[in-house]
Amino acid sequence: MTNEDASLAFAHSTFAFVDIGNTSAKVATHVASKLHVKAIDYRREDWPHHVAQFPQTIHGKEVDCWVVASVNQARSQTLEILIGRQQPQTPIRQVGYQDVPMKTSVEQPNRLGIDRLLSGFMAAKRFGTPVVVVSFGTAVTIDWVDQDGIFCGGLILPGMQLQSDSLCSRTEALPEIQWERGVTITLPGRNTQSAIRSGIILGLASAIDGVVGRYAEASEISKDRVQTVITGGNAELITQHLRCTHHVVTNLVCHALMDISIMKQ
Repeated sequence: MTNEDASLAFAHSTFAFVDIGNTSAKVATHVASKLHVKAIDYRREDWPHHVAQFPQTIHGKEVDCWVVASVNQARSQTLEILIGRQQPQTPIRQVGYQDVPMKTSVEQPNRLGIDRLLSGFMAAKRFGTPVVVVSFGTAVTIDWVDQDGIFCGGLILPGMQLQSDSLCSRTEALPEIQWERGVTITLPGRNTQSAIRSGIILGLASAIDGVVGRYAEASEISKDRVQTVITGGNAELITQHLRCTHHVVTNLVCHALMDISIMKQ
């Protein structure tokens, strides 16, 4: 089947894509080539029902296939059991590293977070290589896809909430921090909350800027040749503080799941 035939076959089917992360699940479905995405927090006890219902609110019917990428198998199983009860005739595809058309040089590819590999694949396809892929979620990952399109691994840092929670739980005087949108950053911070927020955000921004340069240096490539792609739920809080040139792409994992599903038609 040609790429054009695969795209036509996909356009006449209805798919649901689910990115099961550590803090929330993102569920997406397509109308033509446009992706509709909703993030659902696990703090909602009925989160699996909201995931299962979202595609039906878009299409007015059950989907033809579910495609799931997960870094939390317990939550993945919970969702799949619910879908199996409600939509017993609908297949559920669990995406693994072997389904992603990208070579890796990591030691144990079967233990690599599938979200990282999918993001690397999609970022390389959209923007070319070499590319640094930064995902802001519960953890912050800074991954490197080299000039040959090989996913080489990366770095993992605690995310903003993890960092602030750690400061609060391991000290007596430091307060709990809420990461609402529109956080104001000051340098230096003039109160405790500002010092924590500014320290974490500027610390992560400086880490990203520095790591991009180090990846380029280690590969003996000019930094100007390196693409940088930022994704993840907290991306908007960090992008304005980065000095490296970068692209922001929301829901990169869901877009990768859709792209792979088209290729498999």
